[in-house]
Amino acid sequence: MYLMENSESISENPPREIAYRKIQGLVGDYSFSLVLPKSYAVNLGIGKGDFVKVFQENNKIIIEKA
Repeated sequence: MYLMENSESISENPPREIAYRKIQGLVGDYSFSLVLPKSYAVNLGIGKGDFVKVFQENNKIIIEKA
C-alpha cells in the first residue's frame, strides 16, 4: 500500500511517498524480516546481495546503501 503524505503548509519539498509494510516474521533468534519496496532499492542503487547500513536515530530506523 502506498500513500502520499499530505502537506498542510507550502514547502519546497514535494510530498514524499510513504509505503506501509508489515514485519514478515522472526528470522533466527535476533532478527525480524522486512521487505523494501523495489522502487526504493532501485533509486538507491541497492540490489540483491548488496549490503546496507541500518541504524536507529531517535524513533526512526535508517537504512543506507553501504
